[in-house]
Amino acid sequence: MTNVNISFHDIYNTCKDDYYDIIYGLIKSKQKTLSPKYFYDENGSSLFDKITNLDDYYPTKKEIEILEKQNEEFYNILPANSSVIEFGSGSNKKIKKLLNALDKPNEYIPIDISREFLFKNAKDSAKSFPNLRIKAVCADFDQINDIEEIISTKNSKIGFFPGSTIGNYSPECAKNLLKKFAKILGENNFLIVGVDLKKNIKILEKAYNDSEGVTARFNKNILNGINKISGAIFKEENFSHRAFFNKKKSRIEMHLVSKKKQTVEIFKEIVSFKEGETIHTESSYKYSIENFKKLAESANFDLIKVLTDKRSFFGIFFLKVKSF
Repeated sequence: MTNVNISFHDIYNTCKDDYYDIIYGLIKSKQKTLSPKYFYDENGSSLFDKITNLDDYYPTKKEIEILEKQNEEFYNILPANSSVIEFGSGSNKKIKKLLNALDKPNEYIPIDISREFLFKNAKDSAKSFPNLRIKAVCADFDQINDIEEIISTKNSKIGFFPGSTIGNYSPECAKNLLKKFAKILGENNFLIVGVDLKKNIKILEKAYNDSEGVTARFNKNILNGINKISGAIFKEENFSHRAFFNKKKSRIEMHLVSKKKQTVEIFKEIVSFKEGETIHTESSYKYSIENFKKLAESANFDLIKVLTDKRSFFGIFFLKVKSF
């Protein structure tokens, strides 16, 4: 029987924006790039879920540690009877922890661009929280007006952006994204953000070069996502995975390295690769608490509190939207 409290809103339109994103990244840019959002087709989302369970990958474990062991802080700081909006919902492990920690949440609104994964996890959440109203929204964060219309409510709002996804954006782009979230949430509402903190480089690099090779498979899977969208024929076996810490920019970089000289046709354009040339697929910026506080304040938020795990590997930041 379908849960009467769950609804689906599919407003993500790939065609036009994806064409410009992909062509600009692969042909127009000096350094070939692909947006990390193309990782998250159904297979990519499933692979990332596996990454979060690896011994080498600490962020998910540390974030869940905070959600479990400091759950009273969420109950005491955040308003009761709220609408909880998860930006980039992915797996539902963390949202279940958050919803259980809150005081009588009224509504859950997951937003993601991976349709299959979003709808599957929304149904799973509906089973776990049968009395919770759920609106699953397939959308890009840029679709602010559409999202605002769907999530319109008189309830207090709590935005949730876990998993250190904010680190996938350059500081300037992260600032702009936080401004979008502030607009969607509205003044005096809250945003909970997971942030990977600065630490020993060996620990960082090991997390993105796991011994089981799952991250390498995840990285290469972006090519399959691009193939589905564009009709191109990128071959995974022609590329290798590389991840390293860029100390100057305080970020992990993930690249796909072309194993040979090759060309690929995409959207009737030709992409040429030299042997050893890379596609930059992801950055993961690492912050100090003070640096992220300054970033949030520049994006119209006040910092209310920061919770960290015992080793201070990871931080969960409680932000509140200032008056506009």
